[in-house]
Amino acid sequence: MSPFAQPASGGADRPAGDAGNAGNAGNIEYRVAHLHDRLAAEEPAELGVRAEVRAGSVVVTGTVPSAECRETLLRTVHEELAGLAVHTDIQVAETASPDHAEDLP
Repeated sequence: MSPFAQPASGGADRPAGDAGNAGNAGNIEYRVAHLHDRLAAEEPAELGVRAEVRAGSVVVTGTVPSAECRETLLRTVHEELAGLAVHTDIQVAETASPDHAEDLP
């Protein structure tokens, strides 16, 4: 048997996916960066929303001014990060005026 044939069969000793995990982590970071670019450039330009990679999934947090903005944001997140585990915590800011006076002690 030729010594040049051994590396091809010796590759099976490596844990499956080792090389792919490094590339996958970079791919997730690239996709999150692209999401940030889209959120800043498109309507509504949401700069107060954060997306971070944590333990192999993406966590998206922040506050938006309306329910419509939240739906647009979630649609964009799911388009950009399709196939990834995504956890969202997007709050809608209450911008309506109060319906009654505040009672102070």
